[in-house]
Amino acid sequence: MTTTEPNRWTDRRSDAVSARKEAYEQLRRASTWRLLAATKAPAVLAILQATFPAGDRRLPRSELIARVGAHLSLLHDDEGPADGTSAADGTSAADGAASADGAGDEARGGRSAAEYVDGWVREGYLTRRDDPQRTETTFEPSAATIDAIQFIASLEEHRPTTTQSRLQLVIQQFDRLAQETETDRDVRLADLQRRRERIEQEIRELAEGELMLPSSEASVDRLRDILQIAAELSGDFLQYREDLRAVDLHLREQILSPEGSRGEILEQLLAGDDLLGQSTVGRTFTAFFRMLNDPAQTRATQELVDRLLERDFSRSLSRDERERLANVFSDLYEPAQEVLDVKTELYRSLARFVRSQDFRQHRVLLEALQEAQGVALAQKDEVPTRSPFPLELDLSRVQLSSVAQHRLKDPTDPGAPAEAEVHDATSLSVEVLQDLVRTNDIDLVGLTSHVNDVRGRSGQASIGDILREKPAEQGLASVIGLMFLATSHAQQREGSTEIVTWRELDGNDYAARVPSFYFLDDVPVE
Repeated sequence: MTTTEPNRWTDRRSDAVSARKEAYEQLRRASTWRLLAATKAPAVLAILQATFPAGDRRLPRSELIARVGAHLSLLHDDEGPADGTSAADGTSAADGAASADGAGDEARGGRSAAEYVDGWVREGYLTRRDDPQRTETTFEPSAATIDAIQFIASLEEHRPTTTQSRLQLVIQQFDRLAQETETDRDVRLADLQRRRERIEQEIRELAEGELMLPSSEASVDRLRDILQIAAELSGDFLQYREDLRAVDLHLREQILSPEGSRGEILEQLLAGDDLLGQSTVGRTFTAFFRMLNDPAQTRATQELVDRLLERDFSRSLSRDERERLANVFSDLYEPAQEVLDVKTELYRSLARFVRSQDFRQHRVLLEALQEAQGVALAQKDEVPTRSPFPLELDLSRVQLSSVAQHRLKDPTDPGAPAEAEVHDATSLSVEVLQDLVRTNDIDLVGLTSHVNDVRGRSGQASIGDILREKPAEQGLASVIGLMFLATSHAQQREGSTEIVTWRELDGNDYAARVPSFYFLDDVPVE
């Protein structure tokens, strides 16, 4: 029998599937998914694993490029189609299967290692860090890359996760949490008595010579499961840093927001409250860091690790696994300290942002931008995009200079004056001067007035005299204009020269040796 009535259970299930699809669409844009779906994923993952082996979590740019360059042929061998389409599955780059050197970038043969590294940074496969302890920018694998590598490694090892040891770890944690959170005094006392009876039973059996040990295979499985959990912490440290920055950004947005709990947040920050530490991610990391730096806990744990390394079953571990076991806690200190440094710097920056009243300026700017955006949105349907706008703006003139023209200051330099640049003197003909005047738009009328003013007071005047009383308003162009006027209206003193000085528009002073010309009469105004 068929019914047309709606099935509520089916509708709810369909809604849940649609919501999950939307969630997966969002995850598909994440760096981990895009890296795994990339056309060059095998080459990129293999190179990143070789570039960042155990112990090299961060590399300077020069060394990173050198290591990637050693395996550049693997990337060139995997060059995909020029349109960014994956030959394997036909998925376009815009849908997540972009080549690993950057979504939407055209795959070009012969790309350099530096280009690949920059592309991986844009895609989120590498994280760039400016370390004050280093003179060069450093890079490290992102949390997304570590997750991708761990996922691929789990497929390669084919180790099942449903092991007896992992089930025991889960049960033990459930049992411990239930005991520690029990509020009924009688139930908790009964649990402690049962635990005491089990311990006393083990003591009696051990005293009678019975020594029950788990099999070597079971012990090795448990140890490898523990090492796997410890290895996953490395990616968590990177995620901690990103989460803390996200919390910091959210707090700043709330401070600038005209609504919400802005006043309460400002009061807490002004009172010195560590809102970053009070967040979920902050509390989780603080508890972890406190336990990691507990001297008694660290000493006891290291003794346990040393005892395990002496067991016979630990000989079944590979050399890499034994090294990871020996350094399982010492390898956590440096990345944990880095997370703490990031948390501390973010807290100080947020406190300065509030106490210096900088947030007020940001808020005014934000309100102005929102107001302008509102006006633009209100006019978007009334003003055609291609219609001329009745507004004229004067182009501003600025003096541009290359960064290479700037010289860095050396603190050890005593400040000796730089040597003056001396150029070979060349004679300029009247024709050359005319061309310079015509092509450079020199103000001859103004220069003529300067010549007549200076000559009228002293009876005669040289080019140097005029420049001393009437500074060159056009720089070298004024000097050339005076030379042009002198060739027609001044008397030259044969074999004699003089030094003229002027200041250019860039503020620097210049000097030149020119022939001696003397204006004896007024220059006619043309």
